[in-house]
Amino acid sequence: MKGGKDVSIIKNKWLMFSLNMAIVTTLFIVLAPAYDLFHYINQLFYIAYFYIFVGIIMWVIRGGFFDGITYGFRRFTNRMSKQRDYLDDWEEKPLPSQTVHKTLPKFFLFHGTMLSISLLALLFLYYSA
Repeated sequence: MKGGKDVSIIKNKWLMFSLNMAIVTTLFIVLAPAYDLFHYINQLFYIAYFYIFVGIIMWVIRGGFFDGITYGFRRFTNRMSKQRDYLDDWEEKPLPSQTVHKTLPKFFLFHGTMLSISLLALLFLYYSA
């Protein structure tokens, strides 16, 4: 929707955070061998660090780290290929940093950070009891 308000679940950070906590709780109920705080913290860890890992990878890609490597491989393949495709504009193809939207790393890093803060709060509660 161009020009209008795009009301989606991903745009609402706190609704998405609540959905992530619901996913963690569901995984806890389905997969935990015992229903205790320790196993809930483990499930929260898996989801939180998935978000952080994906966010950091997207942040590195968005920063242009792989652009030179990708450009070099495309140029090498174009020059050394015996069956050249003359219609293939390898110079016009988007580089990896151009394919990752600028808000995606922020989205994943925000949710990974919020879930990690929840994880730390639960760890404090677990070890103080």
